[in-house]
Amino acid sequence: MKSFTIRFACLLPLLLGCGDELEPGTKVDSLRVLAQAVDLPYAHPGETVKLTALSVDPAERPITWAWASCLNPNDTSLESCFARIAETGQSEAAVFALGEGLEEVELVVPADALEGVPAAARGFAGMGVVSAACPGDLSLEVGSSGLPFRCEDPQTGRELGLSEFIVGIKRVTVRETERNQNPELLSVTFDGAEWPPDEVKEVGWCDQDDFVYDTCPDSEKHDLAAILTPESFEAGTDELGRRFEEQLVIQYYATEGIFDSEVKTGSEPKNGWVARRSASGQTLQLWFVARDNRGGVTWAERQVRVR
Repeated sequence: MKSFTIRFACLLPLLLGCGDELEPGTKVDSLRVLAQAVDLPYAHPGETVKLTALSVDPAERPITWAWASCLNPNDTSLESCFARIAETGQSEAAVFALGEGLEEVELVVPADALEGVPAAARGFAGMGVVSAACPGDLSLEVGSSGLPFRCEDPQTGRELGLSEFIVGIKRVTVRETERNQNPELLSVTFDGAEWPPDEVKEVGWCDQDDFVYDTCPDSEKHDLAAILTPESFEAGTDELGRRFEEQLVIQYYATEGIFDSEVKTGSEPKNGWVARRSASGQTLQLWFVARDNRGGVTWAERQVRVR
């Protein structure tokens, strides 16, 4: 990689998406990275953290990953992390993992991560972790997008556009002593009953092509919920003397079907869902992603069979 300098204007299509958005974000029918979790959302200097990506590719192609880090960027954006890496003049050293199938990686937080950070800025101390997921050949060079990653189709050599591969960023907060635990799922329920991970539910379908939940028959709708443990809702005073009370949400995804809502609060997680006729005879995947507002993430996956 020659440089992490990028053309910032080229990030707009990445952040906003390309073309007309006709389908809800809950539908997973192309390569997606639904979430990234770190085992220590609040890490201490010198610790090793493990990052795990929840990636889905319905085409089941091999995914090549690149992971890079920056220390104490000005904010949580890709631009800021790339700019911080460029300031160091050590772009190659910022990349700590590259290869096929690397959904799980480890990163060492520098032992001096908090040295020189003014007291007023300690609340923003952390590491930015940039990841690129490419369903093909990934190289560390500036592509036509302006990003320092070039993703190519392994068969034709065609460079893939920003709508065909994924670039994102995850923040790891660095604290001297404080911790933040990832949310913990107590259970996933289907129509009010516990739904074990190995149980495939059989469902009917709604005979419509749009994504309007309310017009589907009630007889085919199902109530789903990802229920969090009480301990997931953390509150208290952080090491900087600031009071906090976590806000948690559940995001819902599926390879097909219609959700009543794309996101629910952690305290009221029940959501409606119904399959569509176009999925008849298929086995569908559903994902439940829980997030707190301090970087904690966890998820669960279930399957349904559509009659």
